[in-house]
Amino acid sequence: MLVERKEHKNEGSQVDYIESIFKSDNVLKTTYFPTMNKLYIAFNRGGTYSYGNITLTIYDEFEKSESQGKYFRANILNKTQFPCRKEFTLYPTEVKDLKQVVIEAVLKEDKEELND
Repeated sequence: MLVERKEHKNEGSQVDYIESIFKSDNVLKTTYFPTMNKLYIAFNRGGTYSYGNITLTIYDEFEKSESQGKYFRANILNKTQFPCRKEFTLYPTEVKDLKQVVIEAVLKEDKEELND
């Protein structure tokens, strides 16, 4: 489930990159660079990998899917057309901060549902 999405634009109003946070068993955060067709996925344990040749269409499908983990496993993971590389590992405090964003979003959503 998509929790937060931010588009970062350049001076010409073109999207430089998109950052999204997810409530997912596997996927914590993504950063997508549409001009480079490159997707970075930070998983819940902090490991962050890059995937090449990810078109905006594929990223949109991934982001809008009911389960980002299932979409990732079925359509991106181990596919030769999407070269993968381990980039870095988030610090435990970064993982904790991102998970806190998810918790707060879920609590807000639950509160809104109760008020309806």
